[in-house]
Amino acid sequence: MSVLAPDPRERRTIAIGATVVAVAYVVTAWLLPGAARWRDREAMIDALRRQRAQLVALAERREGLEQGWRARQAAAEALPVRLVRGRTPALAAAALQEVLQEYATASRISVTRLDVASAPDSAGSIPSLPATVAATGDIYGLADFLSRVEHGRALLQVTEAAISPNPSLRGELLQLAVTVRAPFVLAP
Repeated sequence: MSVLAPDPRERRTIAIGATVVAVAYVVTAWLLPGAARWRDREAMIDALRRQRAQLVALAERREGLEQGWRARQAAAEALPVRLVRGRTPALAAAALQEVLQEYATASRISVTRLDVASAPDSAGSIPSLPATVAATGDIYGLADFLSRVEHGRALLQVTEAAISPNPSLRGELLQLAVTVRAPFVLAP
C-alpha cells in the first residue's frame, strides 16, 4: 500500500464508506425531519377539519342550544334562594365559607377552624360542597349557630356534629365540631 496511490480495494472501501455517510446524512438531515413535518402538518389539518365540523354542527344547532341555555338559566333563577351559588365550584365554596363565618360571628362563637372543600362532593346525586367548622362558645352561642345552620339563608345538611366540654377553657365554654354539606348551583 502506498500513501500516494491506494490500491483498488482501498478505493472501493473509501467509496462505500463515503456513500454510507452521505446516505446517513441525507436520511437524518432531510428525510426524517421532512417526514416529521409532513406528519405534523397532516395531524394539524385533521384537527382543523374536526374543529370546523364541530363549529358547523354547533352553528346548525345554535337555536336549540340557545333555547336550552335560556331554559337552564330560568330554572336556575327559579331555584330557592337558599342554595349556595357561584360561577365555579371554588367560588361557591368561598360563598359557603362566607355564610358559615357570618353565622359564627352573629352567634358570637369563636371559630378555631373552618375548612371548605373547593371541589364538589360526589357522595350524593346532587352536587354539594363539604365543610367542617370547629368553634368554641357558650351553650347559647352554639345553639344559635346550629339554629342558623338549620334555618339560615343557605341550605345546609348537617352530616356530623360533636359538642364537648373543655375543662382547660375558663368558664362554661364548649367545643363544637360540625360537618355540613351544602348543595350548590353554578350561576353567573
